[in-house]
This record gives sequence, structure tokens and C-alpha cells, in this order.
Amino acid sequence: MDHNCFRAFINHHDWTFAKTYAAFCPHEYIVMKRLPEEEHTLFPEIAQFIRDKGFVAKYGRLEPRSYYIVDDYYYWTMDEKVEDTDLINRAKLTDFDFVETAQGLTVRRHEEKSNS
Repeated sequence: MDHNCFRAFINHHDWTFAKTYAAFCPHEYIVMKRLPEEEHTLFPEIAQFIRDKGFVAKYGRLEPRSYYIVDDYYYWTMDEKVEDTDLINRAKLTDFDFVETAQGLTVRRHEEKSNS
């Protein structure tokens, strides 16, 4: 997996808006089970790529995780082990900032900046 393969994958698929999280963490996702079976093996590769080529930041109370930026979005996965990855998330860079804090790099929604 390289940047071009990652970009091809993310641009090839339709993303689903996460309605449940719209109010506090607007983002989209791709679920492995909705893709053709031959593409399921790409999910661990993508998770590993995000971890290897991305950067670590913390969001809210969650454990720090790796993020990777492509064009107008940043991408992440939630599973601890790459082989367990069955969901890939993305959010618009225009909705969030990466801010250096005492705890390290932190992801914040734009309106949170003024409240800290």
C-alpha cells in the first residue's frame, strides 16, 4: 500500500454519513461488509498504512490514534489491531483542527477552540 493506492481506494467508494454522530463528530465511513469480498483484504492494509504514514493525535476521551490526511479529509480507524479493522472513517478538515496541547496533538472541532 502506498499513497496512490490509498487515494484510489478512498476515491473509488461511496462514503456513508454517520448520522448518529452528526451533532458532535460529523464524519463519514466505509464498512467492509458492504464492499465486494475481494476488497476485504484491503482493510488491514489501509489501517496499517494510516498507522505507518499518519500521525498520532487524541480526540476527546478516546485513546490517541493515527490519522492520515489526503486532500480535504483526514482518515482513521478505531480497532486496536489492524487485522480487526472493518471500518474506515473520514472527516472534513474544515470541521476540525489539530491543536498542540499539553497532552500532545489533539483533534478539536472548530467551535471548541474558542472554549479552551
